[in-house]
Amino acid sequence: MNGRTDTGVVPVQLWRRRLLLPLTMGLGYYLGAVLGVAASAMSEGIAIFWLPNGILLAALLLAPRRDWPLYLLAAVAAEIAADFPTFTVAQALGFAAVNLFECLLAAGLLQRVARPFALDRLRHVALFGLVLVPASGLAALLGAAIYSLSVPTTTSFWDFWTIWWLGDGMGVLLVTPLVLGWLQGPRRQLERRHTLEATALLALTLLLTIWVFSQVATDSFPRRPFLLFPLPLWAAVRFGVRGAASIVLLFAAIAITATLNDVGPLLAYTPADTVLLLQGYLAVLAFSSLALAALVQELRTTHDELDRLNRGLEARVEARTQELRRANLLLEELASIDSLTGASNRRHFLEQARIEISRAKRLGLPLSVIMLDIDFFKSINDRFGHEIGDKALIALAATIHATLRGGDIFARVGGEEFIVMLPGQKLSDALQMAERLRLLIEQNEVPGCPVRTTVSAGVAALENEVEGIDDLLRRADRGLYRAKNGGRNQVCLERIVSSDAPADI
Repeated sequence: MNGRTDTGVVPVQLWRRRLLLPLTMGLGYYLGAVLGVAASAMSEGIAIFWLPNGILLAALLLAPRRDWPLYLLAAVAAEIAADFPTFTVAQALGFAAVNLFECLLAAGLLQRVARPFALDRLRHVALFGLVLVPASGLAALLGAAIYSLSVPTTTSFWDFWTIWWLGDGMGVLLVTPLVLGWLQGPRRQLERRHTLEATALLALTLLLTIWVFSQVATDSFPRRPFLLFPLPLWAAVRFGVRGAASIVLLFAAIAITATLNDVGPLLAYTPADTVLLLQGYLAVLAFSSLALAALVQELRTTHDELDRLNRGLEARVEARTQELRRANLLLEELASIDSLTGASNRRHFLEQARIEISRAKRLGLPLSVIMLDIDFFKSINDRFGHEIGDKALIALAATIHATLRGGDIFARVGGEEFIVMLPGQKLSDALQMAERLRLLIEQNEVPGCPVRTTVSAGVAALENEVEGIDDLLRRADRGLYRAKNGGRNQVCLERIVSSDAPADI
């Protein structure tokens, strides 16, 4: 749509918005000009500070360039309305031309060297000061010339130029950072503790500034202006450009009001000297607090960025750690699990078996093992192929997995040889389990294999404190071979008896 209707006409709402902002700026310009004319300590009407230029410069920095003519027209109309009848229309037009020249020059240079321009970086504050000095200085030459040629006065051209220069610069320093700080800054609601701190800072500033600038020449105790310096620095550190600009503007309002009423610590022998002294004081106060606010904001931004990067790095490290942990678990699983059947391998089984035997001996618990071997497995591989043989192994392992308890240990210890350890199970329980497994395996139907697979099994139980895993497996293996030699597809046990005679099922 690009801000247009289907007929190509700019919507009325957009025009209203584009006109409302320049008109609002023009009203602010007018009020600032009236205040500037009223705040004059010299008979020629030169203001101590000129707020309209700060308002216009802020508007130009915030507005798109296509709307600049609207703002400039509004400024000219506001200048004429504010200067009349103190100055003639010709003088008002001359002053308007000078002010527009200054603001256009400053806005153009600032947007050329820093876009977007914002006072939240120390570099931009420095550029702001560097641009403000020549822009207001050149405008002051033109303004002082208009005064010298059109206003009867005893003040020299260069005094006019200096006061105009500092007055324009002072107005821009007081207003432009304030407007940019509030309109460009993030919309954050202050926490309760920050609200209380801001209220305390504002009250302390108001009271202390009035106290310092309400002194008269007969006071015995001098109230020095430098006592106020910590307040804008406090505002700069805690509340950024907004806080610093707001506190400095409050300073300026009180200081100028007091000076116009011939009180305060900055009175000099002549009105021109008083104006120069006050302007210099406020300029130093404003620029130093703005620079500190920008520096603190830049440090905070850098800290936040580093904190964000650190959190991102920690998250990546944590993710990589989890990946490594999963990889290690997978490697451990691969190192301990038979990939074909999912049963434990021989090494892992021996590690777990030693732990279970030690626990059984320590607690006096029974423990049994079952050794199983597929009957005629080589014949199955030779007749039907290794793929069918693998399927037979997988089917057997699945049957055993589905039958065992959670604490039982199942392992593949050879090509077609498997072993089951039953912690907590007596020999009679192990015989029943072995027989149950034999019957279930016999019922298995292996895809592609026309013959039923059977197993022979040997059973042994832990019978004394001396016997270890090797002894237990050796007896179970002897029982397995007895089952093989006895005709296969049966279960035999092997016990430690004096006659060394096996018992068969």
